[in-house]
Amino acid sequence: MKLLKILLALGLVITFIPSHFALASGTKTIDHYIPMDIDEEYWAFEEVDKFINADILDGYMDEDLNMTVQPENKITRAQFTKILVNALGLKNSGKAKTFRDVKPSDWYYEYVNTASSLGIISGKEDGRFAPNANITRDQMTKMIVLAFEKTVQFPDATKQKFTDVDSEYWAFEFVNKAAANGIVKGYGDLFKPRNLATRAQAIVMINRGLQQEQSSLVPQEEIIGFLHDHIKAENRLVETSAYKELTALYEKNAAGFYKAEAAEYGMAAFLMDDEEGTFTAEIHDEELKLEVISASDRFVTVEATGMIGTFVYKSQDFNMDFTAKMDGAYHLKLDSNSGTWKIYHYLPFFDEEELY
Repeated sequence: MKLLKILLALGLVITFIPSHFALASGTKTIDHYIPMDIDEEYWAFEEVDKFINADILDGYMDEDLNMTVQPENKITRAQFTKILVNALGLKNSGKAKTFRDVKPSDWYYEYVNTASSLGIISGKEDGRFAPNANITRDQMTKMIVLAFEKTVQFPDATKQKFTDVDSEYWAFEFVNKAAANGIVKGYGDLFKPRNLATRAQAIVMINRGLQQEQSSLVPQEEIIGFLHDHIKAENRLVETSAYKELTALYEKNAAGFYKAEAAEYGMAAFLMDDEEGTFTAEIHDEELKLEVISASDRFVTVEATGMIGTFVYKSQDFNMDFTAKMDGAYHLKLDSNSGTWKIYHYLPFFDEEELY
């Protein structure tokens, strides 16, 4: 099923490329985006899948290139800071606080500096940040509120929602603000503020904040225009086997899983189209229709319909010829470095029985 989704996403039925081709260039491979320890039945699958595909979160790779997310593991203060900074594309304001347990050589140094410069973290009273300590639910909630307070509407005044977070509790304001607009949820009338947060809980809470960012929405026409031009260009380059130009197009417009997928597709197509065989494609996109189905300031999902592709591969040992609809959903994110939109995932709609 994993391979089938990848092949259909790019209009191929036979695509095989060893992961070491991509690893040789130091880039992520498809394996880096396919978690082996969760499936679609997991309660936070959609949020975790989104963060992985968009390069907000990195999984753990073993020597066999199997990636795990370990969503039920506790998350450290440094790990949470990194995810929060990546998710919002935060930039250092230059006014960071110095922590005696955070050194420039530490992997989390830049993330902690950025969050500190924006007032999202203040550290401990003794001057430490305690980066490797597991973060509690109340600490995490405070950071989320402070990170989103300029882009998400929180109530000016809050009422007590949880019986274990009263008005004297240090995180009362943050917990109840986040609860009032649904970013955090408790266990009935309990919040359990001192419980250690899991990786999945952190991802879900941050994602709820991202979905509520509606203050700087890009006009739908701009998103649709960008994606329309990309799809048309992509289709023509695939049809003409212009793999170098196709690679440049993905370098410009792609990110995350979509970019890794495209890199392996391009190499596979190159390997297929040689002296031993030929690969041809014909894509009809005259009836292409694009519709924005969800949008926030940083993330947009667009449904694409009306395309049909015919793909043929012929060689002495193998022949393949099939036609299929190419309807699917494109997921885009606003790149914080370039300020441009990037496609980070494409999910095809298909009927498996129709394929076979």
